[in-house]
Amino acid sequence: MGIAVQSLSKSFGDHQVLRDISFSINKGETTVLLGSSGAGKSTLLRMLNLLESPDQGTLNIANMEFTFHKGQKPSPSSASAKACQLRRKVGMVFQQYHLWPHMTVLANLMEAPVQQGISKAEARDKAIGLLERMGLPDKANAWPSSLSGGQQQRVAIARALMLSPEVLLFDEPTAALDPAITNQVVEIINELQASGITMVVVTHEVDFARKIASRVVYLENGEIVEEGTAERFTAPQTSAFKSYLQH
Repeated sequence: MGIAVQSLSKSFGDHQVLRDISFSINKGETTVLLGSSGAGKSTLLRMLNLLESPDQGTLNIANMEFTFHKGQKPSPSSASAKACQLRRKVGMVFQQYHLWPHMTVLANLMEAPVQQGISKAEARDKAIGLLERMGLPDKANAWPSSLSGGQQQRVAIARALMLSPEVLLFDEPTAALDPAITNQVVEIINELQASGITMVVVTHEVDFARKIASRVVYLENGEIVEEGTAERFTAPQTSAFKSYLQH
């Protein structure tokens, strides 16, 4: 099993963002979290590497299990240590890329592995190999500000891959990209899927989702309305998902 979540819920103040979320993802699958803005999909994604802590429920991911009880907070030091351990196994590519502007592309890729104790030489070799894989071998010494949005996105993906994660999370990876660059991201995600990595991708773009998903989870107002294999794109089981696919 790649990921299993059971009865996850999350509120911010009086606003309940997610209600009783349960689903499972097999290892090596690419699952799309689909839905309109405000459906709760980005909050759910952030829970998968504990950038947001659920109020209650169980999360099993990358062979680590976390249980949350309403009103019960783990000690900050314990929670932080487990979250750091998890994030070595669960990489994330953010919508805004979050590249460090004061570091070159190569330094951006090398920073986390070197902090984890990997030698600079080994980190450099891996970084150069990933830049070649992303079609950016000539950008190692470039500054992030000199790159296009599509190039920054590919650098962000390469950086997330530097720690060889078991799971890779994407938050709206094509939101600011034109169609040609979106197709490059599609190719990268499909290539990664062929390598066996488990991926979860948040998007509201149906065409993009169709091109990458082996599974889909459709959310509305913090609840799962429909989930299943990619066949649901051609044979939706609910009127709500059918309507969303047509908009």
